[in-house]
This record gives sequence, structure tokens and C-alpha cells, in this order.
Amino acid sequence: MVAFRKLSPVLAVFALMLGAQTVFAQGSTGLPLQCTANAGVPPVVRAEGFTELTGDLVVTCTGGNPAAPFQANIQVFLNTNITSRIVDTSTGMTEALLMIDEPGLPRTDVNGAAGTPTPFCVSPGPASNPTLIPTGSCNSTAPTQSYQSGTYTVFRGARQTNSENIIVWAGVPITPPGSNRTRTIRITNVRANAAGLGASQTLIPTQIVSYISVFPQGTLPIDNPQQTVGYVQQGLLFDVRNCGNTDVPSSTGGTAQLQCRGVNTSQFTTPTSGTIPSGSTTSAAVYSLRFREAFQTAFKPQVVGAAGDINGQYNSQPGQVFNSESGFVRSDAFNTATGSSSLGTVGLANTGTRLSARFVNIPANVRLFVGTAPAVNGTALSSVGANAQLVSVTDPTGAGGTVLGPVTGGVTLSCSATSTATTSSAVEVPVTSGQATAVWEVTGSNANQNDTLVFYFGFAYVANQNAGAPALGTAQVIGNFAPFYANGSGAEKASAVLTIPRFIQSTNTPSNLFTISQCQTNLLFPFVTNQAGFDTGIAITNTSADPFTSGSPTGDPTRLNAGRCTISYYGRTANGAPPTNASETTTSDVTTDLALTMVLSSGGNYGLRGNANFQGYIIAQCNFLFAHGLAFITDGPIGQARVAEGYLALVLDGPNTVRGNSIGESVGN
Repeated sequence: MVAFRKLSPVLAVFALMLGAQTVFAQGSTGLPLQCTANAGVPPVVRAEGFTELTGDLVVTCTGGNPAAPFQANIQVFLNTNITSRIVDTSTGMTEALLMIDEPGLPRTDVNGAAGTPTPFCVSPGPASNPTLIPTGSCNSTAPTQSYQSGTYTVFRGARQTNSENIIVWAGVPITPPGSNRTRTIRITNVRANAAGLGASQTLIPTQIVSYISVFPQGTLPIDNPQQTVGYVQQGLLFDVRNCGNTDVPSSTGGTAQLQCRGVNTSQFTTPTSGTIPSGSTTSAAVYSLRFREAFQTAFKPQVVGAAGDINGQYNSQPGQVFNSESGFVRSDAFNTATGSSSLGTVGLANTGTRLSARFVNIPANVRLFVGTAPAVNGTALSSVGANAQLVSVTDPTGAGGTVLGPVTGGVTLSCSATSTATTSSAVEVPVTSGQATAVWEVTGSNANQNDTLVFYFGFAYVANQNAGAPALGTAQVIGNFAPFYANGSGAEKASAVLTIPRFIQSTNTPSNLFTISQCQTNLLFPFVTNQAGFDTGIAITNTSADPFTSGSPTGDPTRLNAGRCTISYYGRTANGAPPTNASETTTSDVTTDLALTMVLSSGGNYGLRGNANFQGYIIAQCNFLFAHGLAFITDGPIGQARVAEGYLALVLDGPNTVRGNSIGESVGN
């Protein structure tokens, strides 16, 4: 009895403790289940993108009765199309994932100690969700285990039929955590059509907004179900610079070139070798195509780390952020838990960010060349830490092909406009019907700076003006993310076959690269007359055969060019009537060995008829360079004339890159 009396206080204390524990356990089932949604700090996404990764949506729950699990249909709505990849066309399942209790990460148990990481157990589909997983790592019986056991922990969302902006996870098993634990639901790999919203034109950024709802109503009450999961901003800045990256070609037509002057002719005839230089006025054909990030994370590689790297993106952990085009990726090499199911390539992008130069209006008989990698000269050109490589032949959108680099092209693009000579290995880009596309894929970027990638561009052609080669016109280029599609093409919707990432086709005004103009000299004869007994003689010579090239006494034979002249008459005949001939053109080319000569009253060689009784002025347009003219007015034959006067025709042409003629009245070549 004495011993019992001595034990009575101890038993009373134990009973009190047991009662307290019982009361606590009951309390854990008595508090209502309550959840709160949070999107953290939303990422900036590209306004050009159709498949931009939004920020994760995290729902944290507490309370409820752990002994009363239930199933819920969880839906997410965006204010734009959801474009996560469709991984199963029969069910509409996508790469968008819902994960319970952060699979792969340890959770603190009820005693405050670090518990076993939540197993990575992938549900095959909604029909399997109610099935209890056999005992194993996905169904721990440890009494202190804090993750939701006995069920799958990873679920793939499915497109809602005929609703491009809704994704649903049907029949997700939920076990309320009780008041002394938490349950975490993370939604990731949701991609959005940011191009459908566009960048804001005000100081307030465009937002991608997510709305989460649960059915049956009330089973999973969520505070703050509306969250911002992305801010939309222009991602790419593009322009054309000289090869030293210091100025921009003329906005009125780019660098001037002439049809009768060949440019890098050796590369035109042998496009797999040699050097295209810069700096020479007769062969300057190397420029910079400059791509710049509009914000620090607009350029991204495909994925970070190798497939077997435990710290890389292939072994993604919930909440990790990689500056890549891929999202949450869990390769089969890391799906080793009992009961797990393969995710395949869920979350993995097809490529890194691609940059495209779309060349348009390329004159016929011109070859194009682009650098295989960024041009580098300190920090004056491309950024340190950023890199990209040329992609092999792609489809017209910039999709497909493979990254070539590092690769050495047969042609070298050389620039002497930088502080030190800079070269870039280059290859030819095929031109079809005046169009061509070059695509580079980003293989490295620096998320802490606005990266710049500069690629050299060059061209070549052989002059044959009589054959119309090269054709006349202004070559242009449009910078774009790639692959690119027109809005409304279907690329703005979720797809099982289109690549990720993909972008909207730019509607920006193309940048001018170079203009090929006809070789022509315009001469003004300010006064001619065949009235009151006077007549006018005219002579036009083609002086393209000269000795003024690099000190060569024989001159430059490539400068020789011939063409026809059109004579236009402006004035009246003696009775005030219009001239008989408003204009006439020589019947053959004026060459360097024979001058065009004519008399106003009766005509002359090259089939010219003249204009009897005419008085006024003449403009002669000759399709060759360096034409010069002389007029001679007299009132009678040589030796009998009482009045005679001669003058040089005025050259009307302005500055050009070949000879630098000054505007008006220039008489020099």
C-alpha cells in the first residue's frame, strides 16, 4: 500500500500527460482545413514568347482531419492561353505538374527533426489516383513521417476540353495534415502565351494572372486564389551596326553598292574559302547583326547541367530556379523510388533560346555569309559569359536543325574597324527567292547582366550589268527569336508536336543592309538651241577606263563598264510647240573607245535623231559611271561662224562610295 501510495502521484502525472496528448490529438482533427496560395516573386517573361514559363504556384495547407482523406479536382486558369506541352494526346495530359509535399526534399517531422525526403511517385493518370500505393518508400509507416504517404505525390495536369486557358488535375488525393503539420501543394511547368498579352505601353507592366479553384466546393478552401505569376516585358533588341559595332548604316537604304562594281568576287565564285574584308570602299561588306537582351534573363540555354549531374536541372528539386528554357525536369535516372513512374522529358525544352536573322529582298545573284559564333573583341562586341552557335539548316520558322558549334567555316569575315583586328569564321547562307534565314542557338548566358551577342554578316557578288546581275534593290534583315510563327497559326496554343520555346513572328520594320544601285551618271546641258540660225553639238564620253587605281598605270579593268544613254529634252520648238522627241535612248551601249556625238538639228551616232528647231535644256542619263559631256553652240560651220561657245555638262550626281563626287557641277572623276 505504501508503495502504491508512493506511485500514485507519478501515475496521476502520467495520466495527465496522456490526457493532454489525447486532447492535442483531438485538437489536430478539430481545426478546419485552411490553405493559402502564394506565387512568391513572379518572373519576367518575354512579350514575344508563346511558351513562357510562369512562376510556381504554392498552396500551403494546415488543419483538417488526417483520418478523413478526400479527392479534389484542382483547376488553374490563366488570363491567356496555357501552352504547356501535351505529353499524351489521348488524355490531354501535359507537362504541367502538381506535386504534394515537395518530392525530393526532406520535410521537418512532428518532432522538429529533419525527416526523410518526400518520395517522387508519379501518378499514371487520374484513374490511378485513388489507388493506395504498396508499402515502400511511397507509403512509409513511420509515425513521425510528415509527407502525405500512401498516395502518389506527383500528378500531370490535363487540358480542359475546348478551354485553352484552363488546366485541371482531376481526383487528386488530399490527406488533411492536422493542426500540427502542413501540407504543401506546388504547381509548376505551367507555360503561358505571353505574346497574346503583349508588353505594356504604360508604366504598369502587363501581368500573367493565375486563378486556382477546387471542386467539390469547400473541400480545399484557399485564401488568395488569384496570384500574379509573370510580368511581360519585351525580350529582344535588334539592330544592324558596322563590324566594329560603332554606328548604323544609313536608314535610307543601308550601305550603297553599285551594280557594275563587283564585291568580294572571289567569295562569290568560291563561297567555301577566303576572306571577306571590311574597310575598303569598293569591297566593304562586313557588318554586325546585334542581338541584345531587353532584360537580364531573356537569353537562355536549353537546360543547365548534364543528364547525370545530381546538382543539375535533370534532377530538379521543387522551388529551384534555373535560367534555362526548361522547367522542372526529372529524368528517369532520378526516378528511383518504389512506385515511381517515368516522367520522360516532361519540362525539358527542345532547344535553348534561338536568335534568327531573316534576310528579305536579297537581290538576285548575291551570296550571303554569317559568322558561326559571336564576334568577340573584349567587351566591345559580344558579352563575356554569353555564347551561341550557328544551327544547321532549319525549317523556315527556325525550328529543327542541330547546333553546329564549335565549327570552323570555310570563309573568314574580317573587321579592321575594332581596336584590334577581329575575325569570325563564317559559312554561306542559301538564298531562295530573295530570302534566307540564319539561326543561332544560345548555349550560355549570364543572368546577372544584359547580354549582347554580335554576329558578323558579309556578302559577295560579281558585276555583270549588261546581264542585269546582280539585280537592283535594297537587302533587308529582321531580327527575331526563333522558331517564330504568325499569331493565329496555332503556335499560340498547347501542342504535342511544336517545339518549346516558340515565339511570335516580328512585325518590326526590316533594317536595311545594303542597296545595289544601277551604275549611272546624270549630266545636265543647261542650254541648247537650234533656233535663230544657231545649232548645238553634244559629245558624251565614257571615262571609266582610267589609270587611277592603286597606282596601277593600266588602271582597274573591273571598273570598266558600258551602258546606254537616254537623252531627255525640256523646252519648246520655234513656234512654241513641244519638242518632236521628248526623249530618246541610244540603240547600243556607249563604250570606252567611242564617244557619243550628236548635233541637235540632225542627230548623231548610236541611233540618236536629235530635235530640229528645239531650244531648252537636256538631261542625259547614262548607265555607266564617269560620263562627261561637252556642248558647243555656233551660228555656222567651223571657220565661218561668227559666234561660238562651248561648256562642260554639269554632273548632277551626289556623293557615292566609289569616287566621292561632290554634289553638282563636279567635273572630276
